[in-house]
This record gives sequence, structure tokens and C-alpha cells, in this order.
Amino acid sequence: MAANEQKAKKMMLEVVTPYDVFFEGRIERVVIPAMDGQYGIMPGHSPLVLAITPGIARFDVDGESRSFVISEGFAEIGQHVVIIVCNAAEWPEKIDEDRAKQALDRATARYNSVTSTEEQRLYARHAIRRAKARLASAKEWKNEKKDL
Repeated sequence: MAANEQKAKKMMLEVVTPYDVFFEGRIERVVIPAMDGQYGIMPGHSPLVLAITPGIARFDVDGESRSFVISEGFAEIGQHVVIIVCNAAEWPEKIDEDRAKQALDRATARYNSVTSTEEQRLYARHAIRRAKARLASAKEWKNEKKDL
């Protein structure tokens, strides 16, 4: 396969948080958690803007799959570029499981509190989703590591 053909089958992925550029590189495909389900994006995709929910995003590069946890944000998709802007992004191997479990417990308590307002429940629901995604991602990464 010619170098130009190989390049044509890739697209640029950029994941940006308020603190840094989390990831930037050429990939074959990406799967993003959105408000109405998972979206798989490949080179040549129609332009689209998605609202992102906390969850696990996955991408393939050079025949290998990688995943990371993202919080809420949005994705702008073009034919050859995907830009994800989110509040936080984290590699599974960097997740502190004890801290994530504590965050899940705190968020669940806030959500179930009879004194919580609707707005507080909304924030707690987001924190619950993010903590669950972090825990699932860390567990998945550990299982993959064991299989190697």
C-alpha cells in the first residue's frame, strides 16, 4: 500500500482539556460516548458536532486499540479531523481506583440526599457516571494487562 493511501485511511484526533492537549495524533477510527449512544467515526465521516457524556472513548492507531476516560464536553467531527473538547481526560493506567471508588460513594450519597436540590442531583449524576467510567476503564486495563 502506498504511503499516500495509508495516510488517506487515517484522520487526525485531538483531545483537549482546559489544562492541556491530552492527545494528538493520526488514527484509523474513534468511538466516542455521546448523549444518545456511542458514535464510531472513521475517515471521511460527514461533519457533525456531538455532546459528549462521561465514559470510555476508544481509538485505533497502527493496528492497536487504546482507550481513555473522558468527562462531559463536545466533539467536532470533520472528514479528516476529530476534535474533542472535554473537562477531563485520563489514561486507564493513571487512574487511582481507591480515589475513584471514594468519588463514586460521595456522588451517590449526594444524589440520594433528601436535602439535595435538582441542580445538585444533576452534578452528582455526572460525577457518578464519570466515577463508574473511571472504574470500568481501570478494570478493563488491568484485565488486558493480565492477558499479555
